[in-house]
Amino acid sequence: MTGLATGPLIDRLALACRVGQGQIGAKRVRSGLWNARIDVPAQPAVNQLLRRLTPAEREVLAQMLAQEFVGGVHETLVVLYEAQVEPFQDGYEGTPFHDFVGRLDDWPWPSER
Repeated sequence: MTGLATGPLIDRLALACRVGQGQIGAKRVRSGLWNARIDVPAQPAVNQLLRRLTPAEREVLAQMLAQEFVGGVHETLVVLYEAQVEPFQDGYEGTPFHDFVGRLDDWPWPSER
């Protein structure tokens, strides 16, 4: 199977990183409140930490969390590629994880060029 089958999946993953699940932690950090429900044991400490940080410091942490999500998606694609799991055996730019990085940077698919 070719990268044609992975295109929509790669686009969904890139979208999740930009505006979906990959941004939830970053948005919480930027707001200064990780979780309003403090009945979970670790939540009060996390909320207290975020309150102590300046907005600039929270932004650094938010960007780090967003990048970690991207890294997790990338590593998952690497593992799927190395295991030759269909349809992740190849991609337009060589591998699905290369395609993913390209789509994060708004590279067009060949059909969009």
